[in-house]
Amino acid sequence: MRLVRAVVLVAALCLQTALPAGAQVPNPDLAELDRLQTLSQRNSAEAVQALQAAATRFANAADVATRRTYLAALTDAAFETGQAAVVTEGIAQLKALAAAHSDASTQVLATCFEARQWAVAGKTRAGLDALAREAGAAEQVPDPWVRWLYHLTLGALHSSNGQFEAAMTHLLRSLELSRTLPRQAATSELRSRTHLELLHFDMKNPDRALQTIRETLPLAEKLGAQQALGWLHLHRGNVENVQGNLDTAVAAYRQSLQIARAGGLTGLQATALNNLGDVLLQRKAYAAAEPVMREALAAYRDAHELNGAAMAQANLGFALMGQGRIAAGVHEVEAGIRFVHEAGSLPMEEQLLGELSRMYEQAGLYREAMATTRKQQALAKELFHTERDQAVAALQQRFDSAERQRQIEQLAQANRVQDAELRVRRMQQIGLAATVALALLAAGASFWQYRRTRTANAALAAARRQAEGALAEKNLFLATASHDLRQPVHAMSLMVEAISLRNSDPVLRPLVTDLRTSMQAMNQLFNALLDLARLESGQPLGTKGVVDLSGLLVDVVRLFREQASLGGLALRLWVPRGGATVWAEPVLLRQALANLVQNAIRYTPQGKVLVSVRARGSDWLVEVRDTGVGITVADQYRVFSPYYRGERADQMNDAGHGLGLAVVARCAEQMGATHGLVSQAGRGSCFWLRLPAHTAAATTTAVPPDPVAIHRDETAMRPLQGRCLVLDDDRQVIKAWRAMLEAWGVTAAYATTTAEAHAQLDDGFEPDAIFCDQRLHTGESGFDVLRALLARCPAARGAMVSGEHNAPALQDAEDEGYLVLRKPVSPVELHAVLAQWLGPQKNQSKQPSALYQ
Repeated sequence: MRLVRAVVLVAALCLQTALPAGAQVPNPDLAELDRLQTLSQRNSAEAVQALQAAATRFANAADVATRRTYLAALTDAAFETGQAAVVTEGIAQLKALAAAHSDASTQVLATCFEARQWAVAGKTRAGLDALAREAGAAEQVPDPWVRWLYHLTLGALHSSNGQFEAAMTHLLRSLELSRTLPRQAATSELRSRTHLELLHFDMKNPDRALQTIRETLPLAEKLGAQQALGWLHLHRGNVENVQGNLDTAVAAYRQSLQIARAGGLTGLQATALNNLGDVLLQRKAYAAAEPVMREALAAYRDAHELNGAAMAQANLGFALMGQGRIAAGVHEVEAGIRFVHEAGSLPMEEQLLGELSRMYEQAGLYREAMATTRKQQALAKELFHTERDQAVAALQQRFDSAERQRQIEQLAQANRVQDAELRVRRMQQIGLAATVALALLAAGASFWQYRRTRTANAALAAARRQAEGALAEKNLFLATASHDLRQPVHAMSLMVEAISLRNSDPVLRPLVTDLRTSMQAMNQLFNALLDLARLESGQPLGTKGVVDLSGLLVDVVRLFREQASLGGLALRLWVPRGGATVWAEPVLLRQALANLVQNAIRYTPQGKVLVSVRARGSDWLVEVRDTGVGITVADQYRVFSPYYRGERADQMNDAGHGLGLAVVARCAEQMGATHGLVSQAGRGSCFWLRLPAHTAAATTTAVPPDPVAIHRDETAMRPLQGRCLVLDDDRQVIKAWRAMLEAWGVTAAYATTTAEAHAQLDDGFEPDAIFCDQRLHTGESGFDVLRALLARCPAARGAMVSGEHNAPALQDAEDEGYLVLRKPVSPVELHAVLAQWLGPQKNQSKQPSALYQ
């Protein structure tokens, strides 16, 4: 259902402008404003006319509270009738009154209405910022009604911005305050309940939303609040529509429309018409939908709801196209798309392009449908690739800078060595000549030569230390850059999986698959950079042992089978029946084989990839053959160098960064194996790795399993039940955790600081699992924080999450048996952990868990 999200949320913000409390002596002016306020609930247009007619009496009243209440009542009623000029003037007069009398209550009121006006214009973030600046003043004002209005407005804007926890907090606070008001308590409670049911709907809980609507309708009918009744019936129609009850939804929309027309509620009328027409479009009743959409478009324009007008215009175009009036329909749809494009609403533009593509396909215009689909896919990729490309560009820029500095240091070192050698040669010649000429001078020259030679040796040693320091700095840079960039990649990885679980559109399914593949490629790039740095610095990545080569290759091929299938390639494996075992370092061997298979798939546009193992004397020969682009003779001797890419790499959509084969070469050198290739440009390549066989009886070293490969087929991401506490100081990462855990049905609390995490526990939240980030901006050790949280929750299980690999705190955590997850955390791996922790054994005492490296 294409609901105009912003329009519904803002139009539903019918703020109750009841009279402020505090006066113990009856005030006839306030009593009359009470009556007009009640009238606005039945007929906003009539209330605006009555309030404007009474301007002489109320606008110039000596009592500031009377003038403030009058301006608030007029502004609120004008919002519902779409009288933008009256709204703007009312806000200006409230600001002037606040400045003239230094009245904090009036200033908070003006800010609430101005924030609502910004939200109508699509600037919800600006409205939230303005309300945040008034937070202190709002809590200090003596009038409880002003505090109620502030929390109601703040909750509604948080809801429209997708910040559901904050929205729930403020709306519940407004409901609590409404029950303490000396006047208008029932109407204020009605407003708070209306927004709570809308929040339940936004949080994908239609059953709870429908229950709240049913509980609130009797109160609205008792008060005769036609305005609230209209919105409640509209929201009921939305819930029924989502649940597939279209007949019930249509009846609710018609009921809402009838109330809107009778009460002059322009915004409600426009929204009800648009939703009613949307149901007709779903039923393909295009002729019936056309007049409804035209009326909705006119109503939106009268209410100055430009975003709603753009959506109604696009829906009108779809109705015309459904009747065969293709040209006229496309004209209307493209006008709506142009508006949302100029407004910068790329997700809305992508949605409209998808609808247009389906209408083209329905009309038999397959060429136009294909072109529109390409635009939609390009826009979807742009939404994702912009952030990814910026991250990769930043990494490349920082790496290039470090690489240039390293080259400068190497050149300087070479120059110093040459200078020292020249000085030594000159001194030797001088010494020889001096020995022949004069023995004493020769002795003195020899002593001087000795001193200079010692100085030159010291300079060489210093140059060597400087070069080693530069290498250490480069490795430190790679580790730091990897941690910084793993944060957004970690967030995007969880977001992509959450989108995949929520997506039901077959057109978007291949795009989501492409996003997941891109995330895996970026993660492989980071791992390759770190592995290369560690290999170049001579750090051991494992110990040698007897490795089951056949089983390892089966695991590696299974890991890349899906990637090959998506590219239309046949990936095959041939291993000897008796198996093959080799003497090697299992971690290095897995990395080398995985890079060879991935490289073959990446540079093979079509055909097949064959992985085989054959005996060659006392060795085993692993070959990876492909039918890809091949490598020229001139390039073959450079392909194992870091950062080198062939001349055809720029023409490939999925070309790598020149690191995979460099890692293969370094792994082979450390294992004592040989490697090479045979290739012909345009015909394909064969990369090989020769390893010493091991036939004697020995215990085979276990190769670390790939958790993603093991669990990929098991987890259709089954729903989970349980409670999690997540601590991470990056708010984007928190959003990603929220999206992923909500998609799995996990109840979760989130914190960005240690204090917030303990506050969640103080409030009674009892987690079954706790995930804590290691590097916190406050400087605290994430491991110390995790232990403190687990001490308070002895029944919970805990895990560290980090983008680092060699931090001492992580080693301590692993030594004590805690689970350590490296960013970006695989959703499949995370689901497997939660499935174990939140299962029937979740209340057992915590036991050490296997560590994921």
